[in-house]
Amino acid sequence: MSANNQTLIQEYKDKWYVFTNLIAESFCDEHEKHINELHIKDAGGVYNTYEEAYEVALKLDVECGEFEEGTEYGVQLSRLVKDGLPVKLVE
Repeated sequence: MSANNQTLIQEYKDKWYVFTNLIAESFCDEHEKHINELHIKDAGGVYNTYEEAYEVALKLDVECGEFEEGTEYGVQLSRLVKDGLPVKLVE
């Protein structure tokens, strides 16, 4: 059975946010025209550099994933891997 999840790294206002165990395809309402929004307060961590965020994201991916190696789709940057749609961060 597919877990259909990923870890996401997203930049917002010169900071890098990490979201874990996120659904890997669009989760927005059809009326929102595929704008997938995540609140920054829901991030698993906030970092000053991409490199720092990526290092932590790799560790968190393994910890929260359903598989030995982590989530089904691993660490992704700024997009939902299954449909390629972007994610917008909001306060």
